[in-house]
Amino acid sequence: MTETLALVESPAQLLNVLEWAHAHPGEAASLTIAVLQPVDPRSRAQVRRLCRYASQAKVVWRRYEVRAGYLGRAGELVRLGRAVAAARRLVIGDLFSRTIQLLLPRSRAREVVVVDDGTATAELVALLTSGQQLTRWHQGDAKTAKGGPVNRWLAREELERAVFFTCMPVAAPPGAEVRANEYAWSRTTFGPARPRPGADLAGSSLVETGVIDEDRYIEAVGWISRTRAAGRYLAHRRESAAKLDRIAELTGMEIVHPELPLELTALTEPIGLSLLTFASTIAYTLPIVLRGAPVRVELCEIDDAWITPDTAARSVDFLRRISSLAVARHGLASIPPQGRRRTGERSEALPAAQ
Repeated sequence: MTETLALVESPAQLLNVLEWAHAHPGEAASLTIAVLQPVDPRSRAQVRRLCRYASQAKVVWRRYEVRAGYLGRAGELVRLGRAVAAARRLVIGDLFSRTIQLLLPRSRAREVVVVDDGTATAELVALLTSGQQLTRWHQGDAKTAKGGPVNRWLAREELERAVFFTCMPVAAPPGAEVRANEYAWSRTTFGPARPRPGADLAGSSLVETGVIDEDRYIEAVGWISRTRAAGRYLAHRRESAAKLDRIAELTGMEIVHPELPLELTALTEPIGLSLLTFASTIAYTLPIVLRGAPVRVELCEIDDAWITPDTAARSVDFLRRISSLAVARHGLASIPPQGRRRTGERSEALPAAQ
């Protein structure tokens, strides 16, 4: 059997597999990464850059075009299924993925490692623990599904160990263990950070997922750019060009399209002394990646009035939880929405970043 096969579908997942390999050199000695190519051009470009770094770290990787039309997809899934069947250890980036779930019945792996796919890891662990159906947090309320396919696969008798390699504050599901992701590979390979004066605002794809109203979001970005003197907007790879054009016109901020996940961008490019973010994975990862650097990560709170009418209560609760947990875990300063004052403040405006 092949010793270790990783299945990744996004730049973040690929980064976290490289972090796992760095933290566990013995287990990753025979690692091969199967890159299930994403569709959107910016994600593909980031994956391509990360694959170069994987090669430099002497990690073997292979591309699979699993979204390349019906016939192409079928052929790639057959090829990928053979690799999955031959692996003794699987490292998985996204158990919510339908493609991954389609492949799991082929697996005879004795060990499974789940790496972070962002804040979704927290929801994944909660759903696995409660036995609910694996439904992404922004796709409606989850339903109880005791003995679902992923739960059954994780409960196989031949599975000897299940590990969650994560930077998220989660308790392991029954029978599994948690290992901390300290982003040691990123920090040692690319650090230290090079702070630049001023503030950067990290963009969010919450509009694109249908959770936040676009007009309200752009209005909030404009207010933040004015009150915090943010000069650059670090666009999320999924943000639409039309939305970014509106932001640039309203705020005058420079729109930057990072060529790498922000965890690496913050180490390979000059980054603002203040890095502002909405509810996002980077509220958890960047305080770790930038540990010891004079960069201040701050969380922009989301107003309930921004939420679209069709957004499920579960989705709103998820955003609240990941925001409060990030503030508590890393002691982040939080920026209240326009019109809401912090305790003791006389004005809605916050001091501009220095």
